[in-house]
Amino acid sequence: MPKFRFNKIYKPVFSSTNRYIDIWGGRGRGGSHFGTDYFLFLITQPRYFRGYFVRQTFNDIRDSLFRDFKDRVQDNPTLRLEDFHIQENEMRILYKPTGNLIMSKGVKKEGQRTAKMKSLAGATHVLIEEADEIGKEDFDQLDLSLRTMKAERIQILRIFNPPSKNHWIWRDYTLTDSEIDGYFQAYPKAGSDILSIFSTYHDNLRNIQESTITKFEAFKDSDPEYYYTVVNGLISEGSRGRIYKGWKVISDEFFKKLEYRSVYCLDFGYSDDPNALAEIKHHGQHLYAKELLYEPGLDNLALAKRLIDLGISIKDTIIADPGGGGDLRIAELRRGWPNIDGYPQLKEGFTIFPTIKGPGSINIGINMVKACTVHWTESSKNAWHEFQEYKWALDKDKNPTDTPVDKDNHLCDDLRYHELSRGRVF
Repeated sequence: MPKFRFNKIYKPVFSSTNRYIDIWGGRGRGGSHFGTDYFLFLITQPRYFRGYFVRQTFNDIRDSLFRDFKDRVQDNPTLRLEDFHIQENEMRILYKPTGNLIMSKGVKKEGQRTAKMKSLAGATHVLIEEADEIGKEDFDQLDLSLRTMKAERIQILRIFNPPSKNHWIWRDYTLTDSEIDGYFQAYPKAGSDILSIFSTYHDNLRNIQESTITKFEAFKDSDPEYYYTVVNGLISEGSRGRIYKGWKVISDEFFKKLEYRSVYCLDFGYSDDPNALAEIKHHGQHLYAKELLYEPGLDNLALAKRLIDLGISIKDTIIADPGGGGDLRIAELRRGWPNIDGYPQLKEGFTIFPTIKGPGSINIGINMVKACTVHWTESSKNAWHEFQEYKWALDKDKNPTDTPVDKDNHLCDDLRYHELSRGRVF
């Protein structure tokens, strides 16, 4: 019979009846190692087991969970390699003595469309690595797709480093202040059906080299945010690598009374992305902005009607992104539409210009915005969400790069379009 050795901190997992098991905390805790070793344990047991490795995309699994699982097999001397039938292309694993299976599934297909989750019916266990990368709607769809009559319970193991406090994954947690100002701890709410296993490298010292510990602790002085979030697993106010900081809240009434010129900036939406429109006023190096529209699924005519409903006419200046087909949308909005019932103003079209595009324009625009003091109205709820979540991509060591993640950025982009066009278009 195969033998296994697990860190004692994970002992509650083996007797848990909770549907959700969260393995989270700081770097070096061995969370992914436990997850794949636990699946190896389950596949070798006589009871019925159908496991799934899940990540944001199918290809993400190959160099993470799938590779790690094969390493666990190789590292266990009580297992026989010939007892496993591994299909590399599908990342499917059969343990012949029990007939138990592990399969792999990506939440997103190419093009950012959600993969069909009905094929997960029959699963007894799901192991999700980097669970914080998966959107709330995608996770809920996955969760609802799980059903089987062949097991007493279905369990979803979520492995993640803690995202910022506004992330959906904390919806079933209570966040409390930690000993470090501005950072939080989290505990499952009563009745949440979550087993939470929090740990850091301190719980995995036998597998951590002294040089790694020294490196971890050096971050306390050189990069405190990294130290408290990535190393110690505390929850921050905002995402690591946040691009913008220091935005200020103003009332809608204050914004309305500002006697500066209004320019309207528009980020076109496609498929699931929203059409995001902001009214922006500027005075010196101060930007004052109000969210007017944040809505997906609008074709150009529907969008044009929204603009009219918001009181925008040919007399107003609109700046929009010409990329990805935006130039065609700009041209159509400029031409207008004759004979639209209820919207005679559309015959005139709009005064709309493309923003500046080209190599380096994104980072240049970001730096121009960061040089300003930015004020958003308190009603601009999506702008404040983007303020927390728009961030630089992280490298393999979880350090920010100079490449922004193309997500949670639509109203942020409006600010960029404004600054790139100021002095050129208006």
